[in-house]
Amino acid sequence: MSDTQAGGLYKLRCAYVKQGRLAYLGHLEVLHTIERIVRRAQLPFAVTQGFSPHMRVAFTSALPVGTSSDEELFDLVLTSYVPPAEALARLKAAAPCDLAPTNVCYVDMRTPALTAAITRAVYRVVMTMRDGLTCEDTVVADALDRVVAMGSIPYLRGKKSKVLDLSATLVEVSIVECTAGRIVLDLDTRIGNDGSLRPEIFVVAFDRVLAGALGCDEVREGPIVSTGIQDLSSIKRYAVCRTAQYVEDADGSLLSPLRAGETPSAPISVSSVPSL
Repeated sequence: MSDTQAGGLYKLRCAYVKQGRLAYLGHLEVLHTIERIVRRAQLPFAVTQGFSPHMRVAFTSALPVGTSSDEELFDLVLTSYVPPAEALARLKAAAPCDLAPTNVCYVDMRTPALTAAITRAVYRVVMTMRDGLTCEDTVVADALDRVVAMGSIPYLRGKKSKVLDLSATLVEVSIVECTAGRIVLDLDTRIGNDGSLRPEIFVVAFDRVLAGALGCDEVREGPIVSTGIQDLSSIKRYAVCRTAQYVEDADGSLLSPLRAGETPSAPISVSSVPSL
């Protein structure tokens, strides 16, 4: 543990899901819930110094409310070593099933923060069309091409005007499934100083283009407003899940954040995704 330990401290990296009803927790609510889970698990967590000491725990970038995830992560600093299998068992016993931990490992204390290290995220968007509407995959592909060609999508968040920069945040969009009344997309995105892609804003823009192509009676116009679950024209309901987060290597390979600091004998990288 010499590479992981620094001054008697250990950094435990934990992956967990966010699903079901708990997908509607806000980011701060998730943070507070995870802290309660750690306390219930009775792990020997470290605290910050100063007048208001708090648990030394750090998280990945915030999810939009209503977006689920197959793998969120947090780094927890411990004051003593707990075997990974034991730490995982304690966390699982203390957590609700919709925020259940799935894996843990120790990383070097000098490992960059998750928000700095993770630069790629993949979202799966599952959409159900309104009753009576169906579309061919060529129509879906054309609608996606038209959205991507916009380059940016202006929207309102509260009283603030914002712009979703697709050229900076979207690597690739692919059609996973297009059957009668159902469309499934994968969005490969970048996360960085320029921000990250908000899938619900992309869905609204896609819906407006698709509704026009299908000749829907009502095609919503005006500014797109970020309100969590969106009211759409051609799409009856949709669900968004963050399916993966990656550390991007110098050669463009994508590494799991749980393994990014290792040099194992077997390759652990995933094929890089070509840019648009």
